[in-house]
Amino acid sequence: MDIQPILDAFPLPSNRGILNEINKDATDKAIAQIIAEPAEAAKLLAGKLLDPDDEGSDVQARHAIHGTSIRIPNIDRNAQVIFSKTLADSLAEERPDRVKAFIIRQLQVCGGKEVVPAIGKFLTVEGLADDAGQALLAIGDSAEQFRKALPKTKGNISLRQVNLHGLAELGDKSSKDAFLKALADKDGECRLLALWGLIQVGDSKTVDAFLKAEQKEKGYARNKAAHLCLQFAEKLAKKDASKIYRHLQATRKEPSEKHLQDLATARL
Repeated sequence: MDIQPILDAFPLPSNRGILNEINKDATDKAIAQIIAEPAEAAKLLAGKLLDPDDEGSDVQARHAIHGTSIRIPNIDRNAQVIFSKTLADSLAEERPDRVKAFIIRQLQVCGGKEVVPAIGKFLTVEGLADDAGQALLAIGDSAEQFRKALPKTKGNISLRQVNLHGLAELGDKSSKDAFLKALADKDGECRLLALWGLIQVGDSKTVDAFLKAEQKEKGYARNKAAHLCLQFAEKLAKKDASKIYRHLQATRKEPSEKHLQDLATARL
């Protein structure tokens, strides 16, 4: 496959750096050619990507990949799987991190469960974990990847936050033990994410651990934790919710916390 004629269908920036002369018919035809040979095209296009600091331009390759990623799910499901899997496989090759970040963002658009393991490997890589996390959340069915990555992030707060956030967003019940363990994390934001994760899981058996952990928070985290208590109570049966409201009555007695007392009393 000769990729250059396909690339030539996509515009180069004008002197002002704007793509202001796009031939839609030509780009549509080029994307159709990519979809017709998804594996070979994806491999060749990935090979054209450059780090932004490198000499040369990869604008056309990026345009081609992005345009295809957006359109292929609505055109050919089989080709979509092949195209996205080939792009995902390219992440294992020697490439600059910013190129890998671009590929991951395209997989967020066109990828399915076939690319989840390849993206999950970057949940423990600084500079790529955020992109990987966002892509996995968009794709779904990825809680296992976050759970596998979390123990490997010990000592790196930003990576722990990415993975706890991902697990909390997904609300996967199998992540309950990971959240319970993270209640003792040294980082306050991680502890709050663990509380939020337990809310998403919604298991009444975790209420005691949740309340024991939240009452240790101070300052902003104390205020945030109180509102997380209210969110948890709303997800539980009346008996378990009452335990949370009584807890707030017993622990929130400062004048500035009167609204919490009032809320708890009104809901008992």
